[in-house]
Parts: sequence; C-alpha cells; structure tokens
Amino acid sequence: MMSSVLFALPDSAATLARIEAALVASVRTPDAYLDEIASHLVVAGGKRLRPVLTVTASRVAGADVTDEAVQGGISCELVQTGSLYHDDVMDEAETRRGVETVNAK
Repeated sequence: MMSSVLFALPDSAATLARIEAALVASVRTPDAYLDEIASHLVVAGGKRLRPVLTVTASRVAGADVTDEAVQGGISCELVQTGSLYHDDVMDEAETRRGVETVNAK
C-alpha cells in the first residue's frame, strides 16, 4: 500500500510548478495595493501541503491531475492562508515564516 501512495505523490517539477503558478494567479488583482496584500503570504512560500495532497488523492484514485484538482487544493490553501492572516491580526504578530505580516505593514 505504501509504495502505491509514494508512486502517486506529485514528484514532477512540472506538477509542483503548476500548483505554484495557479496559486499565485489565484490571488492577483488589478489593484496594486490589494494585489500586494492578497499575495503577501502566498509569495512568501510554504510547503503547499493541501494542494499536494489533493493532487496525490487524484493520482491514488487513478485520475489525471486536472485543473479542477489543482483548483480544489488551492482553495483549501487559500482558506488556510486566510486563517493565518486572521491569526496575525488577532495576535498583533509582526512576522510570519520570517516575513513581515500584512498586519505589521
């Protein structure tokens, strides 16, 4: 069982790049200030665990990695990012992941 799960992990750099590009694109806006605020934590990086697990689930189920699977994982990641923004405001945090928080800005 473990070997089939490991086989399903998104091991290709292209898949991981696809996830990252879609995530960054999902928070872009035409307004420069809003774009900076919305993308602040996204461009700071992270493990992208939720999108990777979603893609992995698609592969385990025997499906191709569709745009819908990528978008589903990104949706989960954005909910998590929103909760981090909220935590930073409530905690009056100055940094997150070694980067100045939106709240501090």
